[in-house]
Amino acid sequence: MTTTWVLVADSSRARLFSVEKALAPLREIEAFINPEGRARTQDLVSDRQGRSPGNGPNMDYDIAPKRQLAIQFAKEISEHLKNGRIAGLFSKLYIAAAPSFLGLLRGELDARTAELVVETVSKDLTQLEPKEIRRHLPERL
Repeated sequence: MTTTWVLVADSSRARLFSVEKALAPLREIEAFINPEGRARTQDLVSDRQGRSPGNGPNMDYDIAPKRQLAIQFAKEISEHLKNGRIAGLFSKLYIAAAPSFLGLLRGELDARTAELVVETVSKDLTQLEPKEIRRHLPERL
């Protein structure tokens, strides 16, 4: 198997590409959308905190809502990558992601999928055309 996957992502969008040969162009195979990732924090929370059983009305949340959504999105993408690895759909993985989201993705990858990561690029390339994304990666994938 020589297929390489390239993932470009930020907290609201991810695009997955496949490359069959080292010098081939990127071919988009899937897109993931997390519309809440672009929402303002104030739009994600209500005016008043809710009550949970056993917790008072002034319960503090450890993680901000926007970060919680980004973590959940990273988990979703990581699970998809894991399933692709298990199915034998790729042998190498390149990841280009917005710096804050890259850390979340790394934290969610299972060990065996993480072993397939050849290189990471700490940059948001989600809005670029495939040819432009390809320029940010090594010439030979």
